[in-house]
Amino acid sequence: MDKYSHLMYPKINLNNHTLDDNLPPLQAQPQNNSLDPPPTASLGALDRLPTELLQEILIQLDLSTFMTFRCTNRRAKEFADHLPQYKAITTNARNALRGILRIGTSRWITCKSLFENLRTSACEQCGDFGGYLYILTCRRVCFVCFTQDKRYLPLRPNEACRRFGLKRAIIQTLPCMRVIPGIYSPNEKKATKTTLVDYESAFDAGIARHGSLGAMDEFVAGVAAKKLQAYGRRVIQAQQSGSSRRTRMPPLVDPFDASSGNPLRFVAIVRVPWLNRTSQDGVEWGFYCVGCARSIDFPLHWRRQFTPASFDQHMIQCGDIINGRHQAA
Repeated sequence: MDKYSHLMYPKINLNNHTLDDNLPPLQAQPQNNSLDPPPTASLGALDRLPTELLQEILIQLDLSTFMTFRCTNRRAKEFADHLPQYKAITTNARNALRGILRIGTSRWITCKSLFENLRTSACEQCGDFGGYLYILTCRRVCFVCFTQDKRYLPLRPNEACRRFGLKRAIIQTLPCMRVIPGIYSPNEKKATKTTLVDYESAFDAGIARHGSLGAMDEFVAGVAAKKLQAYGRRVIQAQQSGSSRRTRMPPLVDPFDASSGNPLRFVAIVRVPWLNRTSQDGVEWGFYCVGCARSIDFPLHWRRQFTPASFDQHMIQCGDIINGRHQAA
């Protein structure tokens, strides 16, 4: 990639204020664990299993159960800490693990799924390099997709109930998270403590409950019409009684989504590298194109990130870069 080194840059001069920036500071880790006393307890019946089988079982556990196992005793911690997948996560994507545990999504994500997402470079939606992980359901995404695609905008439970005609009992079975209060998005917007539910999971639950998209939309529209009629009756009653109390209109439309300025799009986002098994360095964070730095239109969007292989294709598609701009072939 030396031939392209002058046409790329590793970072943009802008803080995205993702969950990474709102996690508590990392505590200093001891440099040498050799002074730790050796394990005195065993894993019980698990010690009778072949090592490879026990490793495979552990990486398939959800992270909540995995961490509980790890805390059982020193033998369990030692075994868990030496799992190659867990070591790769704690070495290269510690904020992803910390974030999952802090926002409470560990019971929906396995050690294996987190590791496999680190070994995948492409955004699940568009195929570009995905430099981020949406850790409500553990999906690799790029900046453009997680700030524009509705699937990465987690919803408040009452909003999910209204949009998809769900009961609160159903919402409580879906992947959800607790928001860590802080400043999020490049626009530096405040997010307060609340609970959010995954959009796509709630949408799928709505379809499952009503049978089809059309039936779901019809049900939601019917409920909204009834609420509007009830509101109209309350307004008339208030006018007739001479009440000065303001009659509150029920929420019937979706809140405004400011895309990259919406803090709720960043509360479950962490920046992660790609663990490239074929690279000499092994870890790649993606890079940006000089020729796209002043464009907001695809395929020249300034927020797109690339790997060496995808940048080759980008140059073929968009042409050489002269004076800081692509020259179409």
